[in-house]
Amino acid sequence: MMFKTLRVPDLVTLGNALFGMMAIFSACSGHTDLAFIFILFAAIADGMDGFLARRLPNSAIGEYLDSLADAISFGVAPAAALYFIYGYSHPYIMAIGACFYLFCGIIRLARFNTKQKTIPDFEGLPITASAVVIASYLLMADRYVQFYGVIAIMLLLSFLMVSEYPYPKLRGLKSMAFVAIVFILPIASYIVLPAYLPIFSTAMFLLLLLYLESPIMRIPRKYYED
Repeated sequence: MMFKTLRVPDLVTLGNALFGMMAIFSACSGHTDLAFIFILFAAIADGMDGFLARRLPNSAIGEYLDSLADAISFGVAPAAALYFIYGYSHPYIMAIGACFYLFCGIIRLARFNTKQKTIPDFEGLPITASAVVIASYLLMADRYVQFYGVIAIMLLLSFLMVSEYPYPKLRGLKSMAFVAIVFILPIASYIVLPAYLPIFSTAMFLLLLLYLESPIMRIPRKYYED
């Protein structure tokens, strides 16, 4: 059976896909905040499977499994969630924007798997980061979340995903620990202190904006490694 070939990193990758499906189910049920929290959970699982894959034995299908899970959690899930939120009022614009985002995300994943890597960084914005930008924006206070702001962010992220801008990979333990805290705070606040969710989501969104413009600012790679 194929299940016998799976390794620990693959199980975490399947957890990523599971969180993505839960995000879709939540959005479909009208629990949109929960949908974006599940996307954050999926992003944590995506980071964990990469961390484990560098330290534990891998299966032959691990790399392909990861891309399929990412397509669900960071491509389909945010696109579907946004359509469930805005499709009733702007069905055509939202459908076009969501599909365009999904297409660019899939193209980004396909390029990542097939193109020979010539730089140590990501080429183009990772689809995981794109989905987290959307999730953090939608979890902010309602007065800051506007339909055309969502469309503008989706178009920007779509362009950055298929661009050739270099985006640094997080390698250092300090950087990864900091990012883990940034992710855990909105998740924990959603569960324990919902009133603080917009605050932590806003902080996450602003930090992600710094990452989005890192190719322009030419932030040294050492910053992400330390």
